[in-house]
Amino acid sequence: MGLFPLVVVNANIGHAPGAEDNPLAVWLGDLVQLNLAQHDPVTRDFYALRAAVAVVAPDRRLQVTMRFDHGYLTIHDGMIGIPDVTFCGDYDVLMAIARFPLTRLGHWPLPPLTGGRFRAWRRTMSDLLSGGLKIYGLTSHPRLVVRLLRVLSRNRAV
Repeated sequence: MGLFPLVVVNANIGHAPGAEDNPLAVWLGDLVQLNLAQHDPVTRDFYALRAAVAVVAPDRRLQVTMRFDHGYLTIHDGMIGIPDVTFCGDYDVLMAIARFPLTRLGHWPLPPLTGGRFRAWRRTMSDLLSGGLKIYGLTSHPRLVVRLLRVLSRNRAV
C-alpha cells in the first residue's frame, strides 16, 4: 500500500487524499458511479479511457483532476500533472454536462430533432460557443472527449 491511501468510493473509483473535501470531486465521483451502475454502454467507455482530465470551476475556485486507467478512476483535488483534456467553466455550466443529451444510436452527442432534449443540447452548445465552457484538447483528443461525455452524461435517449 502506498504512502497515502485512497478513499474508495467504488471498487473502481477512488478519491486521493483531500479530494473528499472538494464538492466538485465528490459530485464527479458520484456521477460516474451512478452512470456505471445504470448504463451498460458507459462501462465499455469507462474501461476504454486512459487519460488525465482536468475540470476547473474558476467561479468557485475548484479544480479536479480525474485520472482514468482502463477501468480505474482516481479523483485528485487540484491540478495533477499535465491533463490531456481540460473542461473549464462556471460550476453551473459544468453541472450541465450531466444533462448533455446523447442520441439513441451510438450514444453520440448529436442534436436531437425536437423537444426538451433539443433545448438542453442547444443550451450546452451555446455555453460552449459563447465561451462559458472551454474544452482544451478537444481538437487533439476528440474520441476522449466523446467517451468522457458518454461516461458523464445522465441524459440518454430511450
